[in-house]
Amino acid sequence: MDRRPMSRGLARHEKGSALIELALILPLLLVLFMGAVDLGRAFYYSNTVVRAAEAGALYGSENPTDPTGMIDASDEAMGTAFNSAPDMSGVNSTAGYGCECNSGSAQSAGCTSTLSCSTNEVYYVTVTANATYKTLIPWPGIPSSYNMSSTVTMRGE
Repeated sequence: MDRRPMSRGLARHEKGSALIELALILPLLLVLFMGAVDLGRAFYYSNTVVRAAEAGALYGSENPTDPTGMIDASDEAMGTAFNSAPDMSGVNSTAGYGCECNSGSAQSAGCTSTLSCSTNEVYYVTVTANATYKTLIPWPGIPSSYNMSSTVTMRGE
């Protein structure tokens, strides 16, 4: 009577199965990992574009007649994040200002015309930040690059 455990004989025939299973599942895991990395990068860059527009508008709410300063503040916020990202292109900002009635009833871009307001007249600034994002690898059904844009409008007194 043979007293060897029956599982020992089965293990001898299944020695390479773990390696084969790993070889089959590893490409799928790598694709999922790369997708997560690419999605994380896109989210980070999108967040940076939003923060850059906010930084420019915040500067503009204190200095409403300085569009160059708004663009510089926005570009500085984007530049620190994108300096280490050579795959980002088309990084730029635009800014403008105007006057409007406190009630929002009338507006004048660039404060070129005089408004007749029943309440106080206030400044508003608008900053738009743009950047073009390129994916790490070409994904089927997804564009390899797309434009990220954020526009922020703030009022100043």
